[in-house]
Amino acid sequence: MKVLRARIRAMTASFRYPMFMVAYQPTYSVPPISTVYGLLSAAKGKKVHLHDIKVGYDFVSEGKGVDLERIHVYGGETRAHLGTDIVNREFLYNCCLTLYLSDISFEEYLKYPRYSLLLGRQSDLAFVESVDTVELIEKENIEIKNTIIPFNGEVPGQIVSLPSDFTDEAERKPLKVMSYCILDTPQIVEKGYFDPDRQTGVFLHEF
Repeated sequence: MKVLRARIRAMTASFRYPMFMVAYQPTYSVPPISTVYGLLSAAKGKKVHLHDIKVGYDFVSEGKGVDLERIHVYGGETRAHLGTDIVNREFLYNCCLTLYLSDISFEEYLKYPRYSLLLGRQSDLAFVESVDTVELIEKENIEIKNTIIPFNGEVPGQIVSLPSDFTDEAERKPLKVMSYCILDTPQIVEKGYFDPDRQTGVFLHEF
């Protein structure tokens, strides 16, 4: 299977737990699938929907730190400004996202993105280091790691409930909330693909 492969780097990245509003904001170790589709939408300059393109990826960083951050708090029916607060926010640093896309024509958008590419928050600016094509080999019992897959009870890992995407409006609403499994260590999945150049397994998300 011929796919587009892109390597995207960022000095920092943060993938906040949804609805986690206490004074300490942890980050997931890999980006949720909704973050990846958000990045693709920014590159194209218009909404990229779940059914538009198959996506696979793995993500690594060199470590984790904690930043002290001042936030503005809004609430109530009128969403009035309630003041400010201080939170501890985790972030990842020296990050690399390797992205596999079924749509080869997306190369133009990644080379010349319409909007800024982010790996998390507005301060987590990313850039495309390289874009090429690769022939993935379909395999059974393939080893994958540093990624996220739909949870089926067969592969161990951190289990999280996440939106696969969000609506394209000012007040975004979650779409297709699913259980996912974060794979920080190598695990075997029943079916997947193999990148011979990188000697690594690839799981493609299909919706």
